[in-house]
Amino acid sequence: MLKGKVIEWNDLKGFGFISLKTEESKVFFHISKVKGRHRRPEIGDEVRFDMSIDEKGRCNAHNVTISYETIRRAESERSSYTEESIPASLYFCATYLILIVAAIMILDGEILFMAAYLLMSVITYTMYAADKSSAQNGSWRTPENTLHIVSLLGGWPGALFAQHQLRHKTRKQPFKSILWMTIFANIIFIGWSFTPEGSQLIKDVLSYFS
Repeated sequence: MLKGKVIEWNDLKGFGFISLKTEESKVFFHISKVKGRHRRPEIGDEVRFDMSIDEKGRCNAHNVTISYETIRRAESERSSYTEESIPASLYFCATYLILIVAAIMILDGEILFMAAYLLMSVITYTMYAADKSSAQNGSWRTPENTLHIVSLLGGWPGALFAQHQLRHKTRKQPFKSILWMTIFANIIFIGWSFTPEGSQLIKDVLSYFS
């Protein structure tokens, strides 16, 4: 079998390219050709594979196997990340929700916000779980923009909990950075809603639909 390294990977479409260690050419491979799919391929993975040439002269890899050393190293890094970084984000989430409850009680805010957080968090967690299942099965994935939108609409506590419990989307950049941008955008909006102008606008909107 040949040895190489994954240099390109499109997780949504399930294909990428392998660079041979001895040559500069790239070899195409599809997720369906990956053996023992304990996890999805990632850029930088060292792999072993067989290669064939199709009728158009293109190099295709099959029987692709991610090296044991690569999997062990990735799991070690993921375990370290989960134990150190993720709990901090969950503490942040819990503190924020406690402050929101206190603000609603003290400032006479809209209790609807808490109901929205709960509903959207459940929806977001379910979407993350479905996306991880799809990743493991090699089926259709949920677009990352969709996951960011539901987080922006109040589902980000569910997103953080799903990342921690499911170990999904915990290392991928720029996904993590964009997720935290949606979180802070959501927090800024909620903070504005407690101002006199924001509170009045929220009440006007709710009264319009009631």
